[in-house]
Amino acid sequence: MLEKTLLMIKPDGVARGLEDEILKRVSQAGLKIVARKKLQLTIEQATEHYAVHKDKPFFPGLLKFITSGSVLACEVQGDKAIDKLRDLMGETNPLEAEPGTIRGDLREENVRTPEGTIKNLVHGSDSQESARRELGIYFS
Repeated sequence: MLEKTLLMIKPDGVARGLEDEILKRVSQAGLKIVARKKLQLTIEQATEHYAVHKDKPFFPGLLKFITSGSVLACEVQGDKAIDKLRDLMGETNPLEAEPGTIRGDLREENVRTPEGTIKNLVHGSDSQESARRELGIYFS
C-alpha cells in the first residue's frame, strides 16, 4: 500500500553531517524522498509536533533538544512507507537498536543530553494519522 510519512533527521544527526548517509539508506530501502526542508524548529512547531508527549516528564527536555539546532524534515513515499521507515530506523533507544539500522549503526556512545533526552538521530511517523498530522506541520 502506497503511503506517505515524515522522516525527520534531528539536530544530532544534522550536526554530525549524517543527512546524506541517512537519506541514502532510505532510498536503498525502496523509499522515495519527495520533499525536504531544512529548518530550525520553533518552540511552537516542536510543541505541535510532540503534542502527544506534552504531559510526560521528558517533554521539556525533548523541546530543548529538538530546537537546539537544525533538522531536516522529509516527506517519504513508498509501499508500506511507515513500517519500512520505522524498521530502518531501529529501536527508539539507540543502545537497543540492531546493527543494520540507522540508530544501531550511527549512534553516538553518549546517547543522552545533559537533561536526559535520548539523542536518537531520526524521527518517523508511527501511523497514517500521525503522518498526515506531522507532514502538515512541515509541508502544508
